Amino acid sequence: MRGLLASRRFWAVVLTLSTTLGVAAQEGRRRGGRALRDQGGEPLKKVRPQGGDPLARQDAAKGAPGTYHYTFKLRSFDGTPLAASYYPSKLGANAPVVVLIHERQRSRKDFEDKVLEFKGRGLAEHLQEQTYAVFSMDLRGQGQNPRRALAADDREAMADDLQAAYQFLLDRHNRGELNVGKLGVVGVGEGANLVAAWAYQPGAAVSTEGRPADLSALVLVSPQPEGSGYILSRITSQLAPRVPMLLMAGSKDSASKDAVEAARKDLERSRGNKIELFPSSLHGYKLLRLEPGAADTLVKYLDSHLKLRPNEWEPRYNQIPVTYSDIQTSRPQPAEKAKPAEKAKPAEKAKADEKAKPAEKAEPDGDSKKS
Repeated sequence: MRGLLASRRFWAVVLTLSTTLGVAAQEGRRRGGRALRDQGGEPLKKVRPQGGDPLARQDAAKGAPGTYHYTFKLRSFDGTPLAASYYPSKLGANAPVVVLIHERQRSRKDFEDKVLEFKGRGLAEHLQEQTYAVFSMDLRGQGQNPRRALAADDREAMADDLQAAYQFLLDRHNRGELNVGKLGVVGVGEGANLVAAWAYQPGAAVSTEGRPADLSALVLVSPQPEGSGYILSRITSQLAPRVPMLLMAGSKDSASKDAVEAARKDLERSRGNKIELFPSSLHGYKLLRLEPGAADTLVKYLDSHLKLRPNEWEPRYNQIPVTYSDIQTSRPQPAEKAKPAEKAKPAEKAKADEKAKPAEKAEPDGDSKKS
């Protein structure tokens, strides 16, 4: 009898525990990034980088990593599709990774536009050329996503979208394509405020409970005193001791300069933080594209905090996988290809001239013989 009672109690405990864990798992999937403190899950099985990978099946002849990128629709935790791009690195598992977030009412295309200092390349392609893995996406309601006015509660949803991007990169990490332990995020304009607000949340860029965040560098370009509903100085005071940050702005861009100056004291208290003001009124991505030294300053900061970071690759838990669809492979069409063709024409003309010269000389000789 005692054995029967003990057995019943045991199974009652098991049933209660299973029900509790099932509810917690469903709630975690429903709330996505907001359930980070309840994360868990099974480790991803060790597979070859191509095993069961939708990206690898997209194009078998795409070439070596670093020479192409993918575009696709990433599904956020609430099911919202987000247009995104992913640039694999030729370094593989040792590659640092950068997430690029655009400013309000813009799109990730800003990071494809040519940067003055990068000789015809956009920021995303240049970082890929410098052995970074790169991820960018259009924020909800903007870019290639369905256009609509953003509601007040979209602020929290957009922060969750950044966590969904991290989950995508976590999957690429487990496939041996990058090292999420060398993660940097660049935000531009109000996107800088959004990035800072996401990084401030408990569990941001955290793969499992109790593990420190993978964020190793945060770059805020032309942040606003208050953007996307977030007051920057209140966030940076908490982030400055935890995450190395670079704040960049034009000294004649009054709003951004005020935002940077309001955060200066907090940043200067911790090593690794940096402020750069440029003699310019340019704002946001225009500052990166057109202001001499701005884009180079950003890349050097990422190099010092990501490339040189000694974190070795190790497998991670993949607790809240995200899905993606509409995958396409894109290859850059650099302007350099046109240059050899342009140079070839004068060369061909010179050869033709050389061949023509003897013929021209021969004609007078023939005439003199006839005479």
